[in-house]
Amino acid sequence: MQQNGDAPEWRMVGGNAIAIPGAHGRVERLTFDNGVAIYRSEIEAEADCRFTVTNRLPQPWIGFSVQLAGGADFSTPIGTTGPMAENTLSLMRVGPSGFILDVRAGTLIRHTGVAISLRLLKRQLNGNQPMRLAPFMARGKSLERLESIPLPAGVKTLATGLFGPSIDGPLRAMTIEGLGKQLFSQAMTAFCEYDPDGEMFTEWELMRFDELVAHVKDNLNDGAAARNFATRAGLKIARVEQMFKVLRGVSLAAFLRTERLRTARRLLLDEKCQVSEVAYRLGYRHVANFSRAYRAQFGEAPATTLHRPRNNRNG
Repeated sequence: MQQNGDAPEWRMVGGNAIAIPGAHGRVERLTFDNGVAIYRSEIEAEADCRFTVTNRLPQPWIGFSVQLAGGADFSTPIGTTGPMAENTLSLMRVGPSGFILDVRAGTLIRHTGVAISLRLLKRQLNGNQPMRLAPFMARGKSLERLESIPLPAGVKTLATGLFGPSIDGPLRAMTIEGLGKQLFSQAMTAFCEYDPDGEMFTEWELMRFDELVAHVKDNLNDGAAARNFATRAGLKIARVEQMFKVLRGVSLAAFLRTERLRTARRLLLDEKCQVSEVAYRLGYRHVANFSRAYRAQFGEAPATTLHRPRNNRNG
């Protein structure tokens, strides 16, 4: 964004002039047949102002937000909060309540984002969900989350391209759609591979970690499997916890719980095992505890899943 004297020179093409007291500029939202929505905005806040963004999708959505210039404070009506600072890439999960952006006076905002419905993203991943996304992908319409990382150079280049002169042409919509898809793909890769501490694990540790993960998956009924393997491999359990946080984006306990419940769902749907048998096979001492965890993960009781036809995995 450039300024000429005291008046900003808006370079964004398309969209609508905003009608928010204390701010002026342009915003745009484009939706495409594949379910992807692309957002662009250039805004100057002359006074403290608030933008309320509604969820126009019929269900929760996952989106990446790129702050090329300026910053804002993110919040939702149910209390989720976080900063969206300049030169950051944020992954957001937004529920039915939408979200709110508070912008301070004197801030110049240049922002773009790409969003996709949670259901469609799961279909696109086809079961290959990176563990880094697990906190964003759980069932439940009310779940909301925001997490930011420094803006990677490649993502910044694509985001900047959404404001370039090539946007104002006969293939405008096609150009924006193509750039938006690339932006989402690169942002997803960058987010899942982000390591805040750089090269912090040795090659030997990474090899043992992969072996530990495989061992845990093969022994889901044993809550001490990770600890026992770590002891034999010469890894401290605190180091193992650190590796799970950085490499998988979740704690060891959360990883184990998710793997257990995914396996439970397969046993109920595909093998039609009884609920008590599934709980026992996965190391739960009490069926009630298993049922409570299963309902929290999948939004239904395990008995409901058990009695569903094999060819109806989502209904």
